[in-house]
Amino acid sequence: MAISKTVKTRRIVVGIICIALFFSAFFLALYAYQNDLTQRSSGYSFGVDEKEPNRISLPIALLAVDPIKGDLSIRITPIPHGSFAIGDTVAMSTDLNFNVSIEGGKGDIQLKKKKIPPSVDGTLSLFNGRVTDYPFDTHEAEIYLYFSNPKDEKQSIPMEVDFIGALPGYIIDTDIIKGFDSAEEIGIKIKISRSIITKAFAMFMLVAMWIVPLAVLVMALAVLLQKRPAEIGMFAYMGALLFVLPAVRNIQPGIPPVGTLTDFLSFFWAELLVAISQMIIFYCWLTRYKVKDS
Repeated sequence: MAISKTVKTRRIVVGIICIALFFSAFFLALYAYQNDLTQRSSGYSFGVDEKEPNRISLPIALLAVDPIKGDLSIRITPIPHGSFAIGDTVAMSTDLNFNVSIEGGKGDIQLKKKKIPPSVDGTLSLFNGRVTDYPFDTHEAEIYLYFSNPKDEKQSIPMEVDFIGALPGYIIDTDIIKGFDSAEEIGIKIKISRSIITKAFAMFMLVAMWIVPLAVLVMALAVLLQKRPAEIGMFAYMGALLFVLPAVRNIQPGIPPVGTLTDFLSFFWAELLVAISQMIIFYCWLTRYKVKDS
């Protein structure tokens, strides 16, 4: 039978709409990635700028974050400029004490004259956040920095702090702490939250963990109410799903152990629905079994 011109036109229009929707979703995903990349790679500067020739530059780089342990690992590399450096080198022209509020490392570092300042690794404690609120948990940390001259305590030592937050899966925001906003004594508050992509993926998994178990439950109820045969393959499928769901739950980026907000919203319910569905199928198989006549 020949296809009418109207049907052909309708199929072409539907095809064009599907292609347009696909490319729209594709470029929307790319836009979300670029937006997320920009946020988690943000840089912040505090203290004096490059116009101050005599200063100490302090690039602060994030190494890792562990919300479960409540640790934020950082690395600080002091770089002298102007009168604090020997010529155009990065060697110190005078002895200075570098004080920084870190854990797991030395908080009072001596920068020796004619020596290149060493990098300082340490951790900051996270507070004001609950990791069980995943993926909407937010955490904060604080860091305080200042220099002093052991031979002249009154000497002014300006700092230029460049904070670079670049951790996959997280958005890093920083702000100056009131009362510690001078060029010689700087305090920085660091706010850490999950990235847009992480939140979107967690929400997708939350919805998927409702859709799949609900489909299984509908199938089980159809077997129960419509007198359909309880096939043995249903047991294998539902039994495997009970053990697959925890693995699927754990593939979410940076998710803590069981007990998060998304577990109470979807995972526990998904496991319960699959278990109930398997019990329904088992009941139907057990009660409808008939011995074949010989």
